[in-house]
Amino acid sequence: MQLYLTLSPLKLAKGLTLGVVFFTLTSIGVQIGKFVFNYREDWTVMFNVDREMNLPTFYSALMLGFCAWLLSAIASGKQAELEKQKTLSDANDDAPVKYRYFQQWKWLSIIFGLLAFDEVFMIHEILIIPDIADALRLPAFLHSMWVIPGTILVVIFLRKYWNFWLYLPQKTRYHFALAASLYISGALLLEMVGSYITVLENQQNPIYAGMAIIEEIMEMMGVIVFMYGLLVYIREWQQKINIEIKIII
Repeated sequence: MQLYLTLSPLKLAKGLTLGVVFFTLTSIGVQIGKFVFNYREDWTVMFNVDREMNLPTFYSALMLGFCAWLLSAIASGKQAELEKQKTLSDANDDAPVKYRYFQQWKWLSIIFGLLAFDEVFMIHEILIIPDIADALRLPAFLHSMWVIPGTILVVIFLRKYWNFWLYLPQKTRYHFALAASLYISGALLLEMVGSYITVLENQQNPIYAGMAIIEEIMEMMGVIVFMYGLLVYIREWQQKINIEIKIII
């Protein structure tokens, strides 16, 4: 049995963006109900992008997981190409081995899988410990302490992947750079702004709520741009990816 799945990068990106628009509008509606009409029913939490284990959370996690799958498929294809090139190189000393970056694709797949897991279970929030932040006399914008190791990991990642990024086609470099800018700005920079607001005021105010919505929307749009870039890259690299499904008892 063969299954065929046809994807249009642009149509998929537009469809997913409509989902982001939906969650943006519902989150704004939730905050208006909360701060203007004092409507705080429990069901509204399911549509609030600044809460966990709800519809926006699972939406983001599914997109991250799909990116992880695409990256894994690319890594497998690149590894097969490299093995073929090595075979040709062994048979002909003049045949060069042209591609050496399949490991970077593989690790990107792992990273996005971890991001999807963290999106659901919010592991990074374990490091948000106000008492320790106060004891260390951290500035207000660092009270969400996870941004410190997060920033360090981003710097390490950028250094490790710089040559890989330069090797990519120009169009792919643009998509990946835009995606990273959106995601990192939302996840780190706006998180710092939110921490600053929380220390000066608290989280129960419309300014923080609006900042949190913008933060989450930037993250989701960053993932959509990255997904679009991956699909365009795959389309220009090879139009078909074979999917084998094995059913076992």
